[in-house]
Parts: sequence; structure tokens; C-alpha cells
Amino acid sequence: MAPEPSQPAASQDPAAPAKPVPAEQQATPGLRKLAATGSRLYRITANSQVEEYTGTAGSWTTIRREPTDRLITNATTLYATDSGSGNILEYDRAKKTWTVIGGPGADFAATADQLYGVSPDHSAIFEYSGTPGLWHPAGEATDRIFTNATTLYATNTTDRNIQQYERAKKTWTVIGGPGADFAATADRLYGINPDHLGTYEYSGTPGVWYPVRGATDRIFTSGTTLYTTDTTSGKLYEYDRTKKSWTAIGDRLSAFAATKDRLYTVSADRSTIHAYSGTPGTWFPINSPAPDVLPS
Repeated sequence: MAPEPSQPAASQDPAAPAKPVPAEQQATPGLRKLAATGSRLYRITANSQVEEYTGTAGSWTTIRREPTDRLITNATTLYATDSGSGNILEYDRAKKTWTVIGGPGADFAATADQLYGVSPDHSAIFEYSGTPGLWHPAGEATDRIFTNATTLYATNTTDRNIQQYERAKKTWTVIGGPGADFAATADRLYGINPDHLGTYEYSGTPGVWYPVRGATDRIFTSGTTLYTTDTTSGKLYEYDRTKKSWTAIGDRLSAFAATKDRLYTVSADRSTIHAYSGTPGTWFPINSPAPDVLPS
């Protein structure tokens, strides 16, 4: 990196329930089969149903029986995409109901207050209005989108530079170059450079990124903390930003999710979901076997 700068830019939206998009046209970078809100953990099982973890090891409650592809979350809300139609639905946990709010999308991501989707052909980004079926254009050709609690980020389809969206002004600013992956805490954005040789933190000034770690395979975040996996050992590391230090806390994994006070991973062989005890190296299983979880 440092994710090196350049630039981004409405069209076919993930709006009202639309026709199914052929599988070969649907991108999967945003695919999530293990996901968490601030207080709840969810998974998609091997038979494509959605389940919620009860908090007791081995105990899960089915909340959606229809085949489901993806889970998208913010701190309070769960969204899912239907396997058949590709439509996106919002879960009302109090009522135990699902509402179709839009059609298929190549990627989805949510801030604390807004849900965004990339059109199936990647030609545009749309913002959900809060009214089922009504989405407003927010950006042009986009590869992937990323969010934290307040901000939307996107990589464009031409040079893959990363851009930040200022919702009040409806403007985009290029803040860095291409990256193998990006992830954000509540107030920090991180990226891996394209060759995976380093992890960088965005300074807040476009084009200025600071190195925080060397060779990195994948990055994950909770609301407050950055986590990475090592390219050689596959171990999971936690970043202490105050001390600028890294601590190995877990073994190789295939998926990751975080509530406000707990980390969860799926083992590399996808056989078990583990919860982190808070002590490096100590994790306890909360269910086995795990759902058919794809890498996040």
C-alpha cells in the first residue's frame, strides 16, 4: 500500500424485489455465513437455514427456514439474501418476521443507520430509504463496499482505489489505492496492500496511510479492535493500538464474527464454532459441527 490514491462515481438498483440474477452473474466477495450484531450471533446452516445463537453452547434457534445465501449486519439489525430470488430481507427480531426490502445485489454493507447495496452488474451503489423497495443512488461503478458505524467506503471497478463517501454532501473522495482487503472499526479504516506484505491504517488524510503490521493474510474488525491472520502460521492476532503491539490469540480459522463483547471464529476445517475467552489461546466450542461457513 499505502493504499495509493486515485478516483470513483446511479443505474440498476437493488430496489424493489427483482428477478433472480443467474448465479454466474452474482459476485460473492461480501458473502457471510457467520455474522453478528452488537449482541447476537447468527449463522447459516448446512441446509441454508438461518439460526440465532441462544448464548448456551450447542443451543441455536431457527429464525428463517427458507434457503439463505448471505447475512449482513450492523449493530442492531440482521439482513439476509434469499437463495432463490437473491432478494434482500430485513429481520424484525421483536416480531420474528422477515420483510423483503430490495432485489438482488452484488454486495451489501450497513452502517449504524443506513444499508447500502451494489447493483448486480456493479454499475452503481444504492442506499436503502427505509421503505421496502425504495433505494436511492449513492455512487457509480463499484467493485466492493465496506462500512463502519458511520461511514461507507467503496473500491471502484477500474483501478480498485478506495474511496470514502460523505453522505451529507453526497460526495466521494479517493483516500487510498488498491488493497487486497479492507475493514473498519468504529473510527479507523485498515487495509492490506495488494501483495499482502503489509497492513496499513488510514490517517484521515487522503493518501496518507501508516503501516501497522507486516505480511498479513486477512483482516477482521470488531467495533474497537483490529485482528489479522498471519500469512505463514494462519494464527489470529489482536492489535493493541495504544501499545502498537500484536498478540497471537487463536489458531487458523475460516470465518470470524464479533459482537460488542465477544469474538467468534470457525475452525479452519469448518467443524466447530469457537468463542474467545479473553485469554490468548483459550477458546471454547459453542457448537459442533459448525454450519457450512465460507471464508469471510
